[in-house]
Amino acid sequence: MGVPIEELPSAAVEASLRLRDELLNILGEDFVAMWLHGGTTFVDHPARPGDLDICVVARSVRDGERTPRRWRADPASRPSRIRAAQERLAGELGVQFDTTYLLAEDMGGRRLPSAAFARSRHETSWAVYRAHWLAGQYVHLFGPGPEVLVRPPTAAELRFALDRELEHLEAHVAAGDAGDPYEATYAIWNGCRILRTLATGSPVSSKRSAGAWALEHVPWQWHATIRAAGRSYDGEATTADVECLRDAMGPFVAMVRAQLPPLRRRRAGHRSTSPRWS
Repeated sequence: MGVPIEELPSAAVEASLRLRDELLNILGEDFVAMWLHGGTTFVDHPARPGDLDICVVARSVRDGERTPRRWRADPASRPSRIRAAQERLAGELGVQFDTTYLLAEDMGGRRLPSAAFARSRHETSWAVYRAHWLAGQYVHLFGPGPEVLVRPPTAAELRFALDRELEHLEAHVAAGDAGDPYEATYAIWNGCRILRTLATGSPVSSKRSAGAWALEHVPWQWHATIRAAGRSYDGEATTADVECLRDAMGPFVAMVRAQLPPLRRRRAGHRSTSPRWS
């Protein structure tokens, strides 16, 4: 089950396998599993390389390894060595790693898992990740596949994850990030994916296919914005596209929110720092 590694861009293959080898050396017997997921695994991945979304499962952690303040002060700690290895490989290979480290004991539970090396950081996109993995949208790199370790998400869990993702988009709007084509593109196409998930019940979709779906299902006045996001996604945005995305980011996110009322009452000036999902 899963996507054959041969279908990945060569840069993603090399980076993933070299990181796997580094982790084998650093984690040893605590290295349980590893797989690549996200946009790189879809056949319609962007023309320019994106982040490599990777999940790593560890068997156990040592004293102090769940507290970043402690392990960052010790270059010899395993988390510090992993961080250094990722930064070195990213520089050598021209890629960006977005790696999630989790504990094996948390993979099958009903609570949101916390990061293996940052106890206070919870994976609010957990339901979306699991839906992708259990649909086979991952590349197996080491150990058992995710279908052995996780359970299917419930509708309520998916609803929670979508709400948190949309909060994140709203935070970028509030921060004035519409002038950044990357952030605006991210907001438009992830907004499309939220709408598609609400309509179909499944979040398993690439950004590009979610945009194509939206062109058939959202009002025509958003079509130029969605097409501009597509060109920006491939690094081909024109000046007019950048202006279009800037002007549309806030209203588009507000339109998506109208379809997904917040799960909880908002405080005045509310901002979210929730992590992204891809």
